[in-house]
Amino acid sequence: MTTTSDTTPPVNRSLRRIGLWGAPQSGKTTFLAALNVAVTQSTTDLVIFGIDDDATQFLAENTSMLVRRRRFPEATQVSRPLAWALNMPTQRMVPGRFGRFSRQVSQPTTLQFNVDLIDAPGDFYAATPNAGGRAEVDADDLFGAEAAMPEEPQEVIEHLADCDGIVYLFDPIREFAEGDAYDYFQGTLLRVAQRRLGTQSAGAKLPQHLAVCVTKLDSPAVYRRARRGGFLTFADDDPYLFPRVREDRAAEFFAEICQSALGGTADLVPGAIKKFFAPDRVKYFATSAIGFHLRPGASRFIESDYQNAVEGADGTRIRGRIRPVNVVEPLVWLGERLAATDRRA
Repeated sequence: MTTTSDTTPPVNRSLRRIGLWGAPQSGKTTFLAALNVAVTQSTTDLVIFGIDDDATQFLAENTSMLVRRRRFPEATQVSRPLAWALNMPTQRMVPGRFGRFSRQVSQPTTLQFNVDLIDAPGDFYAATPNAGGRAEVDADDLFGAEAAMPEEPQEVIEHLADCDGIVYLFDPIREFAEGDAYDYFQGTLLRVAQRRLGTQSAGAKLPQHLAVCVTKLDSPAVYRRARRGGFLTFADDDPYLFPRVREDRAAEFFAEICQSALGGTADLVPGAIKKFFAPDRVKYFATSAIGFHLRPGASRFIESDYQNAVEGADGTRIRGRIRPVNVVEPLVWLGERLAATDRRA
């Protein structure tokens, strides 16, 4: 639906869908919970709201969990659809003042697209789904609960196959410990390719835009690798000078992290991405759902005291305010790319 007025930019509503993909412990549930905080803190004029009661309740409850209780959400136990709409400013091309035969001009508009996610247990994405019949027990989960998974997780694969954009969460901490990133990645990738490439011409790539996110940048093991490799920078508009991985080196950082997981399988993931996705449809990010700790009274980031998640007698807790790093940015990039695709159509 498109609406116009003298004071309100028209709304360009796209029914595009964005999916979320990640192995156990990649932080999918926490990423989703941090999205509302990230939108609120963003300097871009963004608005997110639930399409239904379940999505609205998820945002409200889990945002409170992170912000007020300073605890991580429980790990995903069952597959369920969660749908939001994200409003973001963009530009559209319209005919000039002399009608459709004149040169087109850029006009501000508001893009509204669906963030249509299935918050599914990470084991759904394994090479052999439901192997062992156990649901995800996320590293962020304080309770260690387990639950039986549905026998046929086809809904999740069909969802990703039908999506126009995908956020892929890669967890270095799990890979350093378990070394099974490629197993979870290739199992899903092959099933999606079966559904999307089976009817395409030889040499075709998957049509989805892919945002690859290296998670848990706030973890010392990940942060130290970024610092030693010279990947870090500081945003000029950030008053606290929180570090982040340079945008132009995020792909290199991802590749280095994959190679550094000795004994694991992550080194195969970058090659698989290149084989199945067009390079101009892939972008890399280094993210943190909770961000870095800022010492009370400090005016800027202090490298000797940056851990925001610590272990205590009562489990993992979050020390201070939540300041997500690159949580909303992958969705903004996907929205911009999908809007550009619509304009070229």
